[in-house]
Amino acid sequence: MNEEMRMMWECGATGNVNLLVALMQKGIDVDFQNEEGRTILMRAAKRDYKDVVRILVDNGVDVNKRDRKGKTALMGAAKKGNKTIVKKLMEAGGDLNIQDIKGRTALHRCSFLGYDRVVRELLKGDLMLDIRDERGRTALMEACLAYKQDVIDLLLVSKANVNLADNNGCTALMRAAYAGYTGLVNQLLEYGADKEAEDEDGKKAIHYVREHCLAELKPLLK
Repeated sequence: MNEEMRMMWECGATGNVNLLVALMQKGIDVDFQNEEGRTILMRAAKRDYKDVVRILVDNGVDVNKRDRKGKTALMGAAKKGNKTIVKKLMEAGGDLNIQDIKGRTALHRCSFLGYDRVVRELLKGDLMLDIRDERGRTALMEACLAYKQDVIDLLLVSKANVNLADNNGCTALMRAAYAGYTGLVNQLLEYGADKEAEDEDGKKAIHYVREHCLAELKPLLK
């Protein structure tokens, strides 16, 4: 990495718009990737430097470049809850359904962290709701695991599949039952969750309920 490239690379971390523009006018490659496959866009998107992202996008940067872990700028923005940047990247053709090396998408990230504004933005695009990661988990499972109610509401209304199971056969309903979230258990059942589904060990949702919640949840799950 020569000095000018290093300076441009730092613009992604500092948000220095004036320097970025000056270097771009010299013809420096905006799609440069470092040894980890990271781009200037990825750095800026994750740090919420909206002006840097806008300038890069307006100058034709490849918004779907992936680093060595399969991550994109969109994933970084979604993980940080940066709705404005997510929207800009979507408008520039950002692929919402790219999976990293662990199978996780932008939706997985913001669902687990409860960034409902970002989830709502992603839902406006060509989004596949039920992509499973390497553990078999969907965005809905992640939101239920972290009990992010606003995200759960959005995904259910958008018809996420409530009965998909992870690699161990565990469903969102089973997770909710184990956590003792009575309201969520009710909600999942209302959206068609199958309480008779069994995991790899033959256990149903009722078998996930812990002793202190049994009196409350048993009537719902038996």
